[in-house]
Amino acid sequence: MGTYKVWIGSEDWSASSLISSIPGVQSIGTVLGVSIKYSNISGFQEFEAKVLEDAMNQNVSNVNTNSGNDCLQSTDVYNLARMGFPLEKHDVTSSANVYKATYALAHALHQALGCDSGECQRRRVYPWEVPQSICSPPCPSGHRKLLTGQHTCCFDCLPCPAATFLNLSDPTTCQQCQSEEWAPPSSVQCLKRTVLLLAWDDPLAIALLFFLASCLLMTSSSAVILLLNLNTPVAKSAGGRTCLLMLAALTAAAMSSLCHFGQPSPLACILKQPLFMFSFTVCLACITVRSLQVVCIFRFASKLPPAYDKWAKKSGPEITIFLVSATLLVISVFRVALNPPKPSQDLDFYHDSIVLECSNTLSPGSAIELGYVALLSILCFSFSYMGKDLPANYNEAKSITFSLMVYMISWMSFFTLYLISRGPFTIAAYVFAILFSVLAFFWGYFLPKIYIIVLKPEMNTTAHFQNCIQMYTMSQK
Repeated sequence: MGTYKVWIGSEDWSASSLISSIPGVQSIGTVLGVSIKYSNISGFQEFEAKVLEDAMNQNVSNVNTNSGNDCLQSTDVYNLARMGFPLEKHDVTSSANVYKATYALAHALHQALGCDSGECQRRRVYPWEVPQSICSPPCPSGHRKLLTGQHTCCFDCLPCPAATFLNLSDPTTCQQCQSEEWAPPSSVQCLKRTVLLLAWDDPLAIALLFFLASCLLMTSSSAVILLLNLNTPVAKSAGGRTCLLMLAALTAAAMSSLCHFGQPSPLACILKQPLFMFSFTVCLACITVRSLQVVCIFRFASKLPPAYDKWAKKSGPEITIFLVSATLLVISVFRVALNPPKPSQDLDFYHDSIVLECSNTLSPGSAIELGYVALLSILCFSFSYMGKDLPANYNEAKSITFSLMVYMISWMSFFTLYLISRGPFTIAAYVFAILFSVLAFFWGYFLPKIYIIVLKPEMNTTAHFQNCIQMYTMSQK
């Protein structure tokens, strides 16, 4: 099979009818004619006329030796004039092109033969050894060819953008990478994306699991201690059996963190937010109702309407806790039923990674849940703050304020981090916020009571509590 050639020539010969009439000239390949932009040189035509006049007036045979005129070193103009060739048809540009072509070939042979100091190597020179004129140099790696003419040898080089690669079988097109792949700019292949999740065997996950185990140990051991001392004044002042419900709720809230480890599953996506929200709501409802009762008893005992007495004696606190908790449960059930969270892949947050998460993390339903819990937190804080001047055994304003503050700071920090980053560290921050919120309420509400029951039994007596109440009553007079 013959080699296909492209000839690039000036308009001197590419548009010549003499050349195109040569038999078989069509078989030489494609000819690209280049039109040269001419410009007028002031005084050049007058110069040519003067040269011709001098050549006609002198003896041509003596021109090269006697004239002393460097411009008459060639007899071409004289010979043309003697043959009757009109001067206006004489094209100096064409002569210059022949001159340049001859010298270009001479310089190419000079380089190919290694000529130096007038001597050249005696060897055969092949056509491909002579420097060739190419339209465009080869493109760098990862750059596609953008054709700029009718022929494949003339092109511009454009880098393939990110997420695409140059298929070597088609150097003119940048192909898109698959959704689970990525590629930096100017790539010739795609790379696998990194999958981001909090694996069970990750060192950070192992540390969080130890943290979870510590939380569960504290809540369960506290529940046992309170259960064994349920009839003591400290246990009764803390809410009695309601304390056990609160500790169970805190335990369930801590257990919800297990839904964040490993690859998300459909069940984990459905449970992880509602389980924590519901459990924490139960705990907040218990503290709110208990704080309301204490404030009413000490501050408004003589002003309370009969309805409060009926509410307190006919399971009103338990019903209130149930209704407050059931309301959030209904909201969560409707949210999950109408738009259930599912395992999903976020391919847009990072260009080189896949974030495995659950869909609808920040949805209108979850915003309603957060708003409901925030409102309940405000009520809890308000009732606790109203009791800041009560006897020490019933004054938990500082501890509850501390717990709520830690709870809010933890979740504000997490949501700020979630907006700017994803991946294992962000998931770990989510788990840490859950466990730290649980510990904040445990430390603020239960730890002082466990301390008195275990280490200060002399303060866990009816006499001590009555003395505290008596001293408070006297200070109010």
